[in-house]
Amino acid sequence: MTIRLFSSDLDGTLVGDNGSTARFRNAFEAIPESDRPILVYNSGRLVDDIRALIGTAGLPEPDFLIGGVGTMVHDHKAKRPVDGFHDYIGAGFDVAKVGKIMGDIPDVSYQPARYQHAFKSSWYLNNAGKDRLSAIADALSAEGLVVKLVYSSDRDLDVLPRTADKGACLSWLCDTLGIAHDEVVVAGDTGNDAAMFEVSDVRGIIPANGFDELRQLAHGNGRIYQAKGEIADGVIEGLRHFGVPI
Repeated sequence: MTIRLFSSDLDGTLVGDNGSTARFRNAFEAIPESDRPILVYNSGRLVDDIRALIGTAGLPEPDFLIGGVGTMVHDHKAKRPVDGFHDYIGAGFDVAKVGKIMGDIPDVSYQPARYQHAFKSSWYLNNAGKDRLSAIADALSAEGLVVKLVYSSDRDLDVLPRTADKGACLSWLCDTLGIAHDEVVVAGDTGNDAAMFEVSDVRGIIPANGFDELRQLAHGNGRIYQAKGEIADGVIEGLRHFGVPI
C-alpha cells in the first residue's frame, strides 16, 4: 500500500537533535514529489508556535498543521484553518469553566498562556496515577463538562473536548482529504501521541527514545515499528521500513 500521508509529533520525534532533524529534512525533500507523502505536523504546541519552530529547527515545510493536542488543524500553505473542524469538536466544552474547576484541585498548576486556547486547557500535575486522573475526570463531568484528559510524560495534563485528540483530528483530516487510514504512517514518542497510533489501520513509528507509556501499544502489534535510531533518525528508519523512498 502506498503511503499517502505522514503525521508526526515534533518534540522528541523530529526535533531534539539538530543533526537528525537536518538529516530528516534532506531525506524528505529528496523524495520525488510524485512519491512524497502529505506531511502533517501533529503537536501539543499551538499552531503559531509550530510555525515558529519550523524555521528555528530547520524542518521541511509541511502541508498541514495539527496543533494543541488535536484541537486545531490548519492548511499550512494556505495559512488558514481547515473549515469545519471547530464546529465538529466544540460542543459541550467551556474552557473558562474547566479552568475554574481545575484551579480548585490540589497540586495542579496552570501551564503558560502560550499552551492555552479556546479548546485546550493545559496543566502540570506530577506523577498522577489512574485513580487521580479518574477523580479529576469525574469532577469535570459532575459539572456537565464533556471532556477528555490526555496525560503524558508524568507531568503534562491536557483537558480537551471529548471528540478531540491527535488521532481524532488526524482521522477527521484524512476523511476530509479522502485518504484511507491504511495509507497513513504516524510517528511519536510520548503518551499524548498514543491517539494517533490508535487510529484504526494506521502504521506507526516509535523512535528509540520513545516513552514506555507509548511503547505498550506496540506489544503484539505488527503495524507499529520500534526504531533503533533516536529522534528523527528513528523516523527515517521507520519510513523506510514502511516503504517510503526516503
